[in-house]
Amino acid sequence: MTRIDLPRTDVGPCESFGERWTKLAAERSALCLGVAPSSSWLARWDLTDDVRGAAAYCDRILRAATGVAAVKVQVPFFARFGPEGLDLLARFTERCHEHGSLVVMDAKVGDADDTMHAYADLYLGPGSRLGGDAVTANAYMGLRSIHPLAVRAGQVGAAVLVLVRTSNHAAEEVQQASSTDDRTVAQRLADDVAAWNHAQAPDASWGPFGAVVGARLPESADLVARLPRCVVEVPGLGRPDRATAEVLAAVPDGRGDALLTITSGVLRHGPDVGALRTALEAWRERIRP
Repeated sequence: MTRIDLPRTDVGPCESFGERWTKLAAERSALCLGVAPSSSWLARWDLTDDVRGAAAYCDRILRAATGVAAVKVQVPFFARFGPEGLDLLARFTERCHEHGSLVVMDAKVGDADDTMHAYADLYLGPGSRLGGDAVTANAYMGLRSIHPLAVRAGQVGAAVLVLVRTSNHAAEEVQQASSTDDRTVAQRLADDVAAWNHAQAPDASWGPFGAVVGARLPESADLVARLPRCVVEVPGLGRPDRATAEVLAAVPDGRGDALLTITSGVLRHGPDVGALRTALEAWRERIRP
């Protein structure tokens, strides 16, 4: 196990994100719906490219996705509308919680540690501006820089999902680069995330750090295996360049903490609410063990 010298985090009395997620996934399936009110998706759904169009988009998502365990929100597609867009995102999150769904804020935050308290106030847990249950984070400034965000996550039962390996082609030259011990950058980051969770909560099933692994096989399976006791988001379901079997092969049978995200594979069936609901149910059945 990699040794890591991050400070100890006090874990709050509430259920961890991992505990909440695994219960919901067992009940509703591990499917997570991507939510992306971009200009292109609003146009495809014949909606105006403004906050009113985004609100109509969110309403249809909410009516179709009442039974999903989680949604993953692309924050910039809301933030581009300014304060009204952030208000819409806060309302959308609240309504998802009313349906019992967890909300992952895909913000990819990455900054110096003295700013992370502000990001926590914006994204994580009850009392934050947006009320998310998890947020994605970029560790390019070092894992220690994310520590204040993880402190809040541990206190409120949320999670920080570290971008261990992303699926965009431009990331390969950085994330697959070899470090001094011949591990790739992604492998070393996965090992450090796992070590940090173990150090912070040695007696718990999950720590406040999770991971995003968007690699192809065999790299995806290797990285997921390096992340025990971590909620791991594995995107790629429904993409034309990814077979379902390849995405699922990264997650061993019986591993109940994986979060499987699908976006275009469902959204392309919109804007009809019934068609969206049917597509979600079909994918839930498709990924059941």
